[in-house]
Amino acid sequence: MSDALSTLKQKGLPADALAFLESLPAEQATPLADAVLAALDTKDNRVEKAMNNALNVVPGPFRRPVKKMLFG
Repeated sequence: MSDALSTLKQKGLPADALAFLESLPAEQATPLADAVLAALDTKDNRVEKAMNNALNVVPGPFRRPVKKMLFG
């Protein structure tokens, strides 16, 4: 199993998606798994940026408590 597939398994990719990736030949599975990881990273960065932009409307002293209440 490639490193990308192991990483996707750790990130909690659904079992059917993992089964599909594992059923592919290695020369197809590895680039696809790398692309999925890149997409997940991009999504995580966009969510983080959106969260920070949303918190900018909250007055400064309240940002940390609001962030903790909303996002844990």
